[in-house]
Amino acid sequence: MSEPVLLNYDVPASVRSGPVQNMLREFVFIFFDRIWLIVAIAATIFMITTAIAMLLPPQYRATAKFSMTIPQAIDPLQRENYYDYQNRARRFLQDQKELIFSDRVLQKVVDRFYTDRPGSSKEKLKQLRDNLEVTPPGGETFEVSSVFYLTFSDSNPRQAATIAHAIAEAYLEAYREITKARAEYSYAFFNQQSQKLYEDMTAKEQALRDYETRQAVTLIEILNLESGKGSNIEVGPNALLTQFERKYRELQEELAGVTTAINAIEQEVNKEGIPVVLPEMEVTGRAITIFKRQVAQLQIQLNEMKPQFKEQYELFQRIQKELNLNIHSLRNELERTLKAQKITAQSIQARIKEVEGIIESLRSHIKATAEQKSVYEHLKQEYAIAKDAYLNARNQLEQARLAQALNQEKQNLTLMDAPSVPLLPYKPNRIVIIALGFFSGVLLGIASALLVDHFDPSIKKPAHIAQSLKLPLLGSVPKL
Repeated sequence: MSEPVLLNYDVPASVRSGPVQNMLREFVFIFFDRIWLIVAIAATIFMITTAIAMLLPPQYRATAKFSMTIPQAIDPLQRENYYDYQNRARRFLQDQKELIFSDRVLQKVVDRFYTDRPGSSKEKLKQLRDNLEVTPPGGETFEVSSVFYLTFSDSNPRQAATIAHAIAEAYLEAYREITKARAEYSYAFFNQQSQKLYEDMTAKEQALRDYETRQAVTLIEILNLESGKGSNIEVGPNALLTQFERKYRELQEELAGVTTAINAIEQEVNKEGIPVVLPEMEVTGRAITIFKRQVAQLQIQLNEMKPQFKEQYELFQRIQKELNLNIHSLRNELERTLKAQKITAQSIQARIKEVEGIIESLRSHIKATAEQKSVYEHLKQEYAIAKDAYLNARNQLEQARLAQALNQEKQNLTLMDAPSVPLLPYKPNRIVIIALGFFSGVLLGIASALLVDHFDPSIKKPAHIAQSLKLPLLGSVPKL
């Protein structure tokens, strides 16, 4: 049965195919038209990939599991003064990773297992490092876990386990050596420091004792200075100084009184008339008191006789004469009293001068005692500081000794799981490689079919005739 004749007339828009449907039809046409090319390329890639997957040497992985704890270090030189545990753990574990990859650890493994392999020592170390990994647990980091894995890869499972075990042993040995060296250094350091501080403390103590022996008497006065501390009681030189200062003020007051009396007596002696006798000069039995009373009695008699008698009266003149004599005697007595007061003032001045000397001597003595006390306190303070420093060094020496004896690295680092012989390789993953090869072959075959079809100049569809000849297509003969 022949195909219907195709006439060149416009097809309604409602029945026209969309561009996406046309592209899909084109792709399906090319796929089935070039199916053998696609199958050939896919089969070739698949077989090559399968061969590669089967021929790749297996790699085995042996793992050692370690656990780290970060306690407070006993050793004073290794003790840290902050408490950020995560940062400490991260830094500590990073240090262990660097130690594992160091030449100190890996060189022992190279000398033990890589002696028969060609290449220099550096090349052997590089080869060993390329197959070595130090990682935290899966999905975690060194900041949130104190566990880490030491993993070594090799084509031989027993060789991988043996070398991983050797690396773990070399690492533990190096870690213990470093920790022990630090502990021994700390102990030696604090032992030397404590011995030096002990000698310094002994010298300071000897200086203090020598001063106490030389200044034994002064120490008693120093104790007297301190005995009144916290109270109003004064003893020793302070009490004497207070006493003489009080006496000095009393003498000053007494001298002021005598000086005032001297000035008053001089005024009375020098003026005309009957001198005035100060009340403090009137003492029973003294001549000045007797003369003062006689002068007063004679004045009373004269006052009584004046209204009755004239001045030429003999009795009146005799009494007047007797009054003048008594006044003269009273003035002479005042002059003698004035001299006595001046002598008293000179005596008081001499006593004041003597007290001033004593006060100055006491002040100098107290000042010297205070200076000696300052020296004594300085010696005691130096001895106390040296003693505290020595005791602190002794405590740190004991802590360093305990850290050395305790072997603290065994508390910090623990081998949880030793390396064991792996049963299955961790690579290559043959199933994944074969699956990737299959899908890669299919995709590459489709891409090759599209590329070949694109560059193929032959006419594949009747519609292409009208496009190539630019003539209307009237019909087509079906393929039998």
